[in-house]
Amino acid sequence: MDNRILKWLILVALALLIIAFLIFWFGGPSFSESGVHLSIEGLGQASVGDEITYKVKYSNSTKIDLSKLKFSFYYPEESVVMKNGSPISNLSEDFTIDKLSQGQSGEKEFKVFLVGNRGDIKTAKIKLLYRASGLTSEFEKTTSFPTTITSLPVSLTLVAPPNTISGQTVNYILDYRNESGNDISDLRFEFTYPDGLSIQNVQPANSGASNVWNVPLMKKGQGSRISIQGILTGREGESKTISVLLKKKAGSSYINYEKATSSSVISNPILNLDIIANNSKTYSAILGEGISYRVLYTNNSNFNLIGLNLVVKLEGDMYDFNTVSANDGFYDASAKTIQWNSSTISDFANLPPNKKGEVAFSVKIKNSYPQTSGTKNTFIKASARLSTPNTPEGVDGDEVATDASLITKISTQPVFAQSVYYNDPSYGSSGPFPPKVGQETTFTVHWQLSNPGSDVSDAKVVATLPLGVTWKNIISVGANQPEPTFNSNTSQITWDLKTLSQGVGIYLAKYETSFQISIKPVINQKGSPVTLLKNIKFTGKDTNTAQLLVISASDVDTNKLVDKQDQGNVE
Repeated sequence: MDNRILKWLILVALALLIIAFLIFWFGGPSFSESGVHLSIEGLGQASVGDEITYKVKYSNSTKIDLSKLKFSFYYPEESVVMKNGSPISNLSEDFTIDKLSQGQSGEKEFKVFLVGNRGDIKTAKIKLLYRASGLTSEFEKTTSFPTTITSLPVSLTLVAPPNTISGQTVNYILDYRNESGNDISDLRFEFTYPDGLSIQNVQPANSGASNVWNVPLMKKGQGSRISIQGILTGREGESKTISVLLKKKAGSSYINYEKATSSSVISNPILNLDIIANNSKTYSAILGEGISYRVLYTNNSNFNLIGLNLVVKLEGDMYDFNTVSANDGFYDASAKTIQWNSSTISDFANLPPNKKGEVAFSVKIKNSYPQTSGTKNTFIKASARLSTPNTPEGVDGDEVATDASLITKISTQPVFAQSVYYNDPSYGSSGPFPPKVGQETTFTVHWQLSNPGSDVSDAKVVATLPLGVTWKNIISVGANQPEPTFNSNTSQITWDLKTLSQGVGIYLAKYETSFQISIKPVINQKGSPVTLLKNIKFTGKDTNTAQLLVISASDVDTNKLVDKQDQGNVE
């Protein structure tokens, strides 16, 4: 009897143990990492300078609580983070949560300004470290979100010579243009110069630091150029990089907005090559003009160089390629290149030490600018490369080569039009015509300006009213354009435009004004026309070439009206 009871007791204990184990195994709390959710939301595409908001979302759908959660958010590379109105240098940010209960979720926002170039992919990342209740291990979860830069508010083109010889003059050019739909204010260009560069000249002149240019306002469609000239020294084969950061003011600081870089390689000094246009390195051309190029070469070494080949490439929309005259060279119209070799230039068969020579070619500039925007229409470029694969003994490399290039600026040619009416379409007519002695007759003067080329600074039109001509102070101008003024002490009319932007009258609104003047002829003017305007002149300065521009218009009298030709003698 006792043995049976003992067996039953053992069986009951085993059953209870099994039940307890099953309850613990299947009925208790469990943990799976897949139940911890972490994500980033943001914009997939953006423009440089846009403020992007990244939203980090997290949730706990497991059956247990999470503890000691540490989040580390990593901003995209080169982005700008503002805190309390100032940029910070640290591009990561941490935050912690003591406990995230079952079913609980949350989110946090991070704001940043993106910096880069078109096509760059900027990636934000988030990392989470946490613990699960009842477990001693620490778990980690990460995710990221990419944003592609699709547009640049300001186009930057930074040009450096691809090759240069140590100790020679180099010219760097930055062309920029506001391609956004709005005016942009408080901009700054900040250059980083390569080691070994000694600055000689900069245009336009800057104040303060030699590598900083401030632009208080860049209007929609407006562009300009910064030129830097200096002597560059370095070791053969060394790459020299110049870079520029475009910064925008935010609060009391300037933050990075866009960047551009360009490099030059210190080339082999065995050969020297240079290009001049119309006998000058700094020649400024005009529309319709012919350019005569000379490519000068020198063997600086003690070697005889054999089998030389010279190639010149012409770049620029303003070349009239139909007018290329290559002399002894072969012109490839499809590649826009001219080539010379030993079959046409005897020196290229065997160029002895210290021998100098030159080749020449010519081409015309187009008679007018294209009907499109862009600083590329304000210059032309000729690039030359002289090389031979026959490397002298003791000279490293697969070839001996040297490069040279020349950028020739094209001076702008604004168009100034003047017309004078008696019976103006907008103002009508007032007074007799032909003019009569003792009676007042009113005339309407129209001035119009267009500018297909570079920006023109200090732009203005002036004219003088002769004795007996009266300023009526009735004026009309285009939208957001300045009005002409009249100085009674000098009898001079001045239409001060400050800056005549590239593209005015082409793809920007034409500048135009109209104003009225009057005469009351006296007896000694009877039988003759009366002069209405004299000394009419447009003046300005081409910001690209720094040339002074002057356009003079003929004096106007009552016989030179648009609507009343040769009918203006006083009666």
